[in-house]
Amino acid sequence: MNMLNVFHQREQGNAGRADSDHVVFSQVEKSYDGNTHVVKSLSLSVKRGEFLTLLGPSGSGKTTTLMMLAGFEAPTAGTISIGGVNLTNTPPHKRGIGMVFQNYALFPHMSIADNVAFPLAARKMRRSEIAERVARALEMVKMQDYASRRPAQLSGGQQQRIALARALVFEPTLVLMDEPLGALDKQLREHMQTEIKHLHKLLGVTVVYVTHDQDEALAMSDRVAIFNNGVIEQIGPPTEIYESPNTEFVSRFVGDNNLLEGVVDDCYISESGGYRAKITHGACRFEAVATKPLASGTHITLVLRPERVSLAGRDGSFENQVSSQIVESTYFGDHVRLTCRIPGGNEIIVKLANTSSLGSLQAGQMLPIGWRSADSRALLAIGG
Repeated sequence: MNMLNVFHQREQGNAGRADSDHVVFSQVEKSYDGNTHVVKSLSLSVKRGEFLTLLGPSGSGKTTTLMMLAGFEAPTAGTISIGGVNLTNTPPHKRGIGMVFQNYALFPHMSIADNVAFPLAARKMRRSEIAERVARALEMVKMQDYASRRPAQLSGGQQQRIALARALVFEPTLVLMDEPLGALDKQLREHMQTEIKHLHKLLGVTVVYVTHDQDEALAMSDRVAIFNNGVIEQIGPPTEIYESPNTEFVSRFVGDNNLLEGVVDDCYISESGGYRAKITHGACRFEAVATKPLASGTHITLVLRPERVSLAGRDGSFENQVSSQIVESTYFGDHVRLTCRIPGGNEIIVKLANTSSLGSLQAGQMLPIGWRSADSRALLAIGG
């Protein structure tokens, strides 16, 4: 029986619990000095078979959260359950978790086969079963021809494949990955993203993944949790995180955004049922989605993705239209990036697809631009 069938049999046994919580953090906190909390009152559930990415800047608490889940760090308060069992005080080697690190953590003096076999040998499995499982794991990551080599004889991408095989060889239901692709170049990194996501779908294991790379998180995850100062600012599917940030921090951290300071003139319920805010920004008047009712006079940040800005015609198809002057035009092949100055001296970044109808856009040229109110958001300004 191959490894894929083993995982599928396990998933069939868990069919009635497919939507159940596999990992549960309940009011978890972590402090190293008793005063400053690296993780604050964290309550988080990870569904069985989910790919959850913890994303945030350095010092935000994401890696500490992963280390507490792995058992390498002990929570100051709260509990952590895996598969319905409280494992808060259980040592790492008894949690049955697969781990993949950025530095691969392979044993340089061992062959590739022995590296992959290590978790099985530690569990005192029979030699014949170890050999079968190692062969299956290496075949799964397409490294079956490298079993006799040493880690130093492999490229970075190949070593990361071996680290994946070792993490999966004992058939864990939960795999943790801490910046596993951070040491790879861009092209190889993107290739390995696809490989890891493919294995996740193939095997159905639960994955908790840590990265500071936004593109990586958006491309690979079922859900993304944005960490900031020890708390989760927002958690949801990648499309929700990108398209509908709930806070100015999330909008600044994930992807490119135009951030325009403004003051609310009015807030009303639109025909679609959501809130819309009318905003004054310098000499301009704009309209944007509001995540909640906003009182007149409230200071907000208007958030607008550069690719949501278009060339505006005279047909009034956009609720927001403004005349601008091109400050800078940069050619990127598939798109052109413009810096445009609007009335009042503020600048808006515009990304336009490079089509045959775009024509030549030069600095100093006047350009009418516009966007739908549904494509911009009015968020409470940081500190506001």
